[in-house]
Amino acid sequence: MFTGLYPYFHGVHEYYGITNIVEDFSKLSKMAMSKFDNLISLARDENYETIGISANSFISPSFGFNFDLNYLVAFPPLSIIDNEILASLHKYNSSHKAKLLISLLKDREFSKLKSLILYKLFNNSLREYFYYKSKILHKGCNLILKKLYKIKFTDRFFLFINIMEAHEPYSNEIIGKDPHEKYIYNFLRSIFLGSAENYMIEHYRQHYEVHAMNAINCVLNIISILWKKININNSLIIITSDHGNHIGEKGRVNHGFYLSDELLKVPLYIRYPKDTNRDLKLKSNMNSLVVIYSLIKSIIYSENLDINNNLAISESYGPQHSLRAIKAYFNLTDVDIKKYYTHRIRLSYNGNYLIYDLGKDEIIETSQEFNRAYIQKIKELFS
Repeated sequence: MFTGLYPYFHGVHEYYGITNIVEDFSKLSKMAMSKFDNLISLARDENYETIGISANSFISPSFGFNFDLNYLVAFPPLSIIDNEILASLHKYNSSHKAKLLISLLKDREFSKLKSLILYKLFNNSLREYFYYKSKILHKGCNLILKKLYKIKFTDRFFLFINIMEAHEPYSNEIIGKDPHEKYIYNFLRSIFLGSAENYMIEHYRQHYEVHAMNAINCVLNIISILWKKININNSLIIITSDHGNHIGEKGRVNHGFYLSDELLKVPLYIRYPKDTNRDLKLKSNMNSLVVIYSLIKSIIYSENLDINNNLAISESYGPQHSLRAIKAYFNLTDVDIKKYYTHRIRLSYNGNYLIYDLGKDEIIETSQEFNRAYIQKIKELFS
């Protein structure tokens, strides 16, 4: 979405041998966001104030998303941290509270002492466990809405909001000391053992809809606030999701790894500014989200853009969890695990699809009417 590039080209994707998801992906993401033009740099170059409000820590300065104003929902979602605290967390990148305290005192950063120490104290799985035991539905939307009320928008601004209301966990009956442990285990179990546990599949089917509807309500509330604070008719508004979720189909739960309709088909709502002189007609529901970069660019530079594309490409490189996490759950050798880290590409076209393993040069899955000549096009694009 931010670069208009597929993972193969910007380089941020899963790979075999990852040891720390946060640190390893942080390096990749920072490199990509500094190397390629992206929505933030594009808007800033044209004197738009860039604002990011995210309940997803992957969309933050630690991963190269450097908005002019950064607001990150801390987890558990008890507060929002801003530019100053985010910059300090990046500077004093230590997981140990004692080391953080010593560094702050040494640098005489007394004004930041309270905020950073409180953040470190609250940001842990045990605190998250107690929070979700009573507030399982609340994943930061209320904080985002409060922040929106306070922001003073300029005439030219780019606002990105990432909510997490539809994300796990879904019920306090299922969470333990680490609220996400059973979700991660069952996601990986569906990959390495073929299916999640039956009780977990039932859990998803029973609770997912409530959280999905909560996400919809959050979006509607965001729009309601913006309607009062900005000129909606003079604004480009895009609403979408970066992925769907498995809730038991083929024994699968959670999201990631699979190139399935349940994960790939997401809503895409586009509302053009009222004075835009163009006739946009989406002839297909197969438009890739990479088009968002070109769409916003076309508005900024008043360019014509044809996004009536019937083709969409999706990629998968392997499970998004570390080898340590996988080995903690399953008695698998490195050779066994490595088999799952391969570059798979799904090509969707006019209601048909093909999933092709580029590394193994073999078709994994295809609809009956798909033209296999497209394999050559895949090889040419990803060569």
